Amino acid sequence: MKKMPSEWFIALRYLKPRKDNFFVTLIGGISVLGVMVGVMSIILVLTVLNGFETEIKNRFVGFDAHGKIKMQNEIPMKSPDSVENILRKQYPINGAAPYILEKAMITSRQSSHIVFVKGTEEKRLVQVSDLSKNMAAGKIDFEVQSEGLSGILLGLSVAINLDVSTGDTVTVISPSGVTGPFSAPPMRRYVVTGLFKTDMYEYDNAYVFISIPEAQKLFEKEEAITGLDIRFENIAQASEYENAIRTELGESFVYETWYDMHRDLYAAMKLEKWGSLLLLSMIIMVAGFNIVSTLIMVVMQKTQEIGILKSIGANQKFISSIFVRQGLIVGSIGIVAGCIVGYSICFIQLQWGIFKLPGDIFFLDAIPMELQWIDFFAVIVMSVLLCLFATYYPARKAAKLLPLEALKS
Repeated sequence: MKKMPSEWFIALRYLKPRKDNFFVTLIGGISVLGVMVGVMSIILVLTVLNGFETEIKNRFVGFDAHGKIKMQNEIPMKSPDSVENILRKQYPINGAAPYILEKAMITSRQSSHIVFVKGTEEKRLVQVSDLSKNMAAGKIDFEVQSEGLSGILLGLSVAINLDVSTGDTVTVISPSGVTGPFSAPPMRRYVVTGLFKTDMYEYDNAYVFISIPEAQKLFEKEEAITGLDIRFENIAQASEYENAIRTELGESFVYETWYDMHRDLYAAMKLEKWGSLLLLSMIIMVAGFNIVSTLIMVVMQKTQEIGILKSIGANQKFISSIFVRQGLIVGSIGIVAGCIVGYSICFIQLQWGIFKLPGDIFFLDAIPMELQWIDFFAVIVMSVLLCLFATYYPARKAAKLLPLEALKS
């Protein structure tokens, strides 16, 4: 049977609870508890932030395409089909949809509202977005309805503001045709055929959809297109092929990924995530001071024993390693306990969703959580390093004790 290295044996022996060192045992227990609470808190906060980030990303991508291609300086695109053909030959594209996007006013008998009007093709829209899965009422239908009016798709919040539902008529007024103070703006009437609900206010309260021919008439665009939405087989491919697509299309085109469209939001979320990690690591740092206190008291109690070890040949490195190991033992117990408790709570939440959210405020019923192994290892490495740092001073103090002075104390 392989013997335990003497440094570990002595370190464990010094940590063994005894009646005459109750206070040291108490402080050591508080240190373990502090590390456990710190690690658990960091794990829970990171998993919650990861969960919200994933949910928001899924909802953005459910509405937006994986990527958008436009002309430089907002110049209308003349040949979206040729651009689509170039991309389909070289990249794994599942769908592409040309679109027109302009701002306009939409009115009903009861109210009016400023919206973004997106003209697109009905069949292609479902290829580049998940709007068909987010219908609150009706369906996606831009064909001519009753009274010879074409269909329009409204965000649910837009419909609530206008006090309309499926089957009602609305009027869209375009500012693009206004040439003077007395000229009438272009306007067209539509029948509401569907209401979508993404649970994202900036979409549900700001977007309506019509067909491309209707958008061209409304905004007097003739055959011009604003851009091309594209959807890859996998969302990660939007960024993977980013540089290649930009090189392929040339400088006259602008290619934006889903991340580029929401860069500021994701930057804020990343800052929040790592800021939370930094702040919560303070809990482990406080626990680290308790480890320092515990080890200093052990050094004071074991001064004579340290002197005996030095007198029989133990060098400074050996003495120092004993107390480094002591600190690692205390820290490791806390880290393991924190990981177990933290991930147990995450597992329970993922399985049963016991921590609920008010549905009238949030777009989710329960707090989302997502475990990421990179975060798991980052928390462990950071915690171990903080615990190691806490052992430096006590270990150095013990190593520098002179044998004769230690034996006399």
